[in-house]
Amino acid sequence: MLSKGQGTTMGTYAQFIRALDMDHRAKEAHEFWLTKIGRDLHSVPWKLCNRMISIYYRNNMLENLIKLFKGLEAFDRQPPEKSIVQKVADSYEMLGLLEEKERVLEKYNHLFVEAGKWQNKKLRNASSKKNKNSGKPKNESASDTLADAVDDKKLSQSLSEHCR
Repeated sequence: MLSKGQGTTMGTYAQFIRALDMDHRAKEAHEFWLTKIGRDLHSVPWKLCNRMISIYYRNNMLENLIKLFKGLEAFDRQPPEKSIVQKVADSYEMLGLLEEKERVLEKYNHLFVEAGKWQNKKLRNASSKKNKNSGKPKNESASDTLADAVDDKKLSQSLSEHCR
């Protein structure tokens, strides 16, 4: 795939790693990561790092997962999602490094707290929008709504014919 003149972009690398993951070839994905991507962690997109962390996690390659995460931390890269932190914490726990697990959970605690606040805010906004839409006159019949829809369709058809 990479030898056919397609270029060596991160997008191509991401597709290749995804294909290896789908074929359950985690060891090859790891080797490719080490040779092509893992040397320059400060510029690798988090989406690609997250994919590799997930591959390591699913295939019980926990040492590699922790090494990757520590490399990202060395460049002061903050994980954007709590799922990444949770996988790292679980990996530390499975390896028996409970102090490191607590350190990671404490350091990135804001992701877990903010996620809860964001979800509550999103739910409140959705319910307020619903209430605004329910402010329409209650006596509007279904036939009036259907008539409006038919009128809108006729208008759009006449506009499309006019533009031809």
